[in-house]
Amino acid sequence: MKFSLLILTAVIVSALLTIGSTITPYGAAASDLPQKEIPNKISAIITSNPDTPSFGHFQASYLSLTLTTDKAVYLTGETVNITVSTGTINTHIRLLAQLPDGSQQTIENFTLNYTHTVSWTAPATTGQIRFTCNGEALTEVWDYCTRWVCIGDPPDCHYDSYPCLRSISITGSTSNDIRVFGRTTSISGRIIDTNQQPVPGAKLSILSTGQSTTSNNDGYYEFNSYQLGNNYGLVNQIPTVTDTVSVEAVACELQPGQTIQIQAETGASGINFTLKRAFYPPDIDLSQFTFDAFPGWPEAKEYTTWQDIAGITVDGPVQSVKLQYGTKEISPLLFNIGNKMLYLITTPEFGRYFLEVQGTPNTQYKVAVASTLSGNYIQPIIVDTAIESSGSQRLRFMLQQTQMQLQVIKPFPILLIIIPIVIGILGGLIAAYFLTGGKVRWQKVFADKKSSQTTEITEVKKTVKEKAVVKSKVKKPTRRRAKGK
Repeated sequence: MKFSLLILTAVIVSALLTIGSTITPYGAAASDLPQKEIPNKISAIITSNPDTPSFGHFQASYLSLTLTTDKAVYLTGETVNITVSTGTINTHIRLLAQLPDGSQQTIENFTLNYTHTVSWTAPATTGQIRFTCNGEALTEVWDYCTRWVCIGDPPDCHYDSYPCLRSISITGSTSNDIRVFGRTTSISGRIIDTNQQPVPGAKLSILSTGQSTTSNNDGYYEFNSYQLGNNYGLVNQIPTVTDTVSVEAVACELQPGQTIQIQAETGASGINFTLKRAFYPPDIDLSQFTFDAFPGWPEAKEYTTWQDIAGITVDGPVQSVKLQYGTKEISPLLFNIGNKMLYLITTPEFGRYFLEVQGTPNTQYKVAVASTLSGNYIQPIIVDTAIESSGSQRLRFMLQQTQMQLQVIKPFPILLIIIPIVIGILGGLIAAYFLTGGKVRWQKVFADKKSSQTTEITEVKKTVKEKAVVKSKVKKPTRRRAKGK
């Protein structure tokens, strides 16, 4: 009995399995479901709807984008390299720039496969710029699909879900900010001397650009159009360059170049220089001398740069007697500074100047001359000498456009005058002797000369005597006495 029941049960199960394998689904074809699991990364979700079999509503996946630049800080006109990356091929990209003035610029529209770099020129407008990247792509994602399955007769129908690949459109966006600085900036400062006096007219030069400018009457200067190059570094996220500024002024020691840091927009201010006056050589120390120290000279401020001026300094225990230009005696400005006498010729002329000094014989003293003409500084000259035995000495100063000469005029020895005269007379007599064959008779020559002189004297006496006789023969008028009545 039990064996019969087992056989009947097996037959029924086999029949049911045979019937299930031959029923065609109503509304969807039956197929073996794929065994592959749905990846965890899928973000699309399907919602089944019995009224619309085999149809799903999707929530699109987000497109992953990255946007980078090679730097975060740029100068106007500099090239910005923008790189856009994504994990999806055939991605359509629109790259935009939000400029500091509020306007928006489309940089480029392109299709990329994973990565793409765009070169863009930073605008002239300074400030923050935001790059925005919008992308769109088609991609396949795993999802759940549904189908309508009917089994049996009458059919037993129901929805069945299975994993599948779907093509969907996904979008994404990203942004990145950069900062743009202006290239044009300024360098400013002041030039003074060791006496804290301004140095007008000093020439300043920038090593890298070759730009130059001059200081004003108060010693201030400014480069207002310095251009930063692309070889800058960042100091506190500000483009900064290192450059060299040098300065030179007439009658001042040459100042070596000063290394400075120049920042975008802020520039470099307070770049000051202190110059040492070098109108005279170091042997003639006039560091205490300033034009402003002499209130009796109202034109002093016009010569604060030592321009168009000649100076003669006498250093030592001697007394200056006079100064001449050629044969004309002049009276330039004379200042006594300690043991020195300083002549300043404010309107120098080219030619010879003569200086006469007096002092105790054999007294040592020093004379120095210096000059600036039309902005040209002529190297000063020093002469060390001593007063002659006569107690006076004469010096000659020659001023030319590009050079000067200074020398002591030595007295001309009298013998150097007499000897040539004597030699000339003797030479003439010897020449006459040989030219006449030795027949020159000096006694006769002198006798004839003496006779001629005697004759002339006799003639003069005779003429005087004759005049006296003539005069005595002239009758004098007589007065007649008046007769009485």
